[in-house]
Amino acid sequence: MNRVVVAGINVRNVAESARKAGWTVFAVTKYCDADLYLYADRIVRVEDKQEAEEAVKEVSERYNAPVVLSTGFEDLKVENTIGRVDERTLDKRKFYRILERAGIPHPEFAESCGEGPFLVKPRRGGGGVDVFLSDTPVTSNDCVCQQYIQGTSCSVSLLCGRRTTVVAVNHLLSGWNEMNASDFKYSGNITPYPCEAELRNEICRIAVETVELFDLSGSVGVDFIIADKPYVLEVNPRFQGSLDSIEWSLDVNLFSMHVASVEGRAVEVPKPRRFAARTIMYADREMRLKIPATCPFFADIPPRGVKVEKGEPLLSILASGGSFENVVEKVLERKNLVYAMQL
Repeated sequence: MNRVVVAGINVRNVAESARKAGWTVFAVTKYCDADLYLYADRIVRVEDKQEAEEAVKEVSERYNAPVVLSTGFEDLKVENTIGRVDERTLDKRKFYRILERAGIPHPEFAESCGEGPFLVKPRRGGGGVDVFLSDTPVTSNDCVCQQYIQGTSCSVSLLCGRRTTVVAVNHLLSGWNEMNASDFKYSGNITPYPCEAELRNEICRIAVETVELFDLSGSVGVDFIIADKPYVLEVNPRFQGSLDSIEWSLDVNLFSMHVASVEGRAVEVPKPRRFAARTIMYADREMRLKIPATCPFFADIPPRGVKVEKGEPLLSILASGGSFENVVEKVLERKNLVYAMQL
């Protein structure tokens, strides 16, 4: 059986996909969710990137296993990785300058767009953490200050290999009050994104043009805000949070597709068969849960009795159905179940 080390802040979704594809999984992560133990043969808990880098090297060498880098640990300096990460996609200032030169539409820098409001976000990092609105420009080398564009968020998931292949277009949820998500915090995805074919084609075209500006391979994603036209927000050079909703919607295994793409093999992508969601619920108070790791409605489940502080990610809610509205309805019903399963 093939072996792989999966490293990231939270890796349950990648570990699950890899295990279902027939791989033995070793996880290096900050969050040791109860359901991660269903898919990983060994779990090494780490607090920061320095610990993670050392752990990944040790586990990879011990088990002679390649490495897949995921959310938060994309820039670890390790060898034998399945997939390439271009560092320029992780530095937003460098990233937007490249888009600017290529003529890819994106929110303008504050110095170019006159009056506010402005959106301020860390130069590195993602997930909507530490992102806020400001009426005046913020100047700091550690952040990016841009024109704030109101619209609908979506993402395109792609595979980069010998050719770039679009896998899915997803509705992107951020700051969703129903999930207790403050400000611009990432709140999940619903696949597919409901839109007209003309808009979908334009989004996909821009996404392909964007990722082909960088040295990437494997599963990647491009985030957009849709207003008067699509604007590129960022590239995620690794598995995205939409992994669950894509697999549920298309009946595919993204880990297998990722490996095939990296190896230069052709990948067939089916059309969506249903709508599917993975949403992230945040704790609106200090909470302890008693949800079984095998519960099909939830994922990223905290171990029984472990305290989750207010504002922290609590768990993921999963749902599928025949329409976008049906899926949202199921998510909200299952949110109420969470409160009934507190200790």
